[in-house]
Amino acid sequence: MMASKTYTQLLSIIQEQINTIPPSGVIAGVFSLVDSQRGVWVAPANVSPVGVTDLTIQLDDEDQQGLNVDAVSGKSINAFRFFNGQGVLVWGARTLDGNSQDWRYINVRRTVTMIEQSAKDALRAYVFAPNDSNTWVTIKSMLENFLTNVWKEGALQGASADDAFSVQIGLGVTMNAQDILEGYLRTTILIAVTHPAEFIVLTVEQQLAKS
Repeated sequence: MMASKTYTQLLSIIQEQINTIPPSGVIAGVFSLVDSQRGVWVAPANVSPVGVTDLTIQLDDEDQQGLNVDAVSGKSINAFRFFNGQGVLVWGARTLDGNSQDWRYINVRRTVTMIEQSAKDALRAYVFAPNDSNTWVTIKSMLENFLTNVWKEGALQGASADDAFSVQIGLGVTMNAQDILEGYLRTTILIAVTHPAEFIVLTVEQQLAKS
């Protein structure tokens, strides 16, 4: 029995709708892919999502200008864009705090979170350790080794490890005598996180031939 033309059209439309999925799961997959292949400090952008063949809404540069950042609220929308010869790409890596110089980019926020959580997990081993210089030296050395590896992998900027981070701990540095009596061990980590090159400006000038 031959299907009617209307049935065939309806089936085609239904199949298209079935294969249309929200972007949230796709971008979560992109995050995971970039994390595993390159690291959380790399912006999850300019990446082609696996299995995505088309978009329900096609945006151009003018459309995205209004989405990139809201001057009032700072909220940004990181769009999926289609580019000829490249296919579908994630085009944007901003947080909802787009007006902030510190937390504008997703990879910066996630890098700091990763370092903070890693340091907290490591320091749990010293919860009931003596709050003295031996413990402070051990903690400082451990955190510096960890941050050196993070810097070598490209998460922190600086020509040397000293430029990229510093770890501060000790009496008269991060704690006073009262802190020690009350059982507080305070550690401060300063880091210089790399930021993505969101806007690349290329200048080409023609130079006259030198005689």
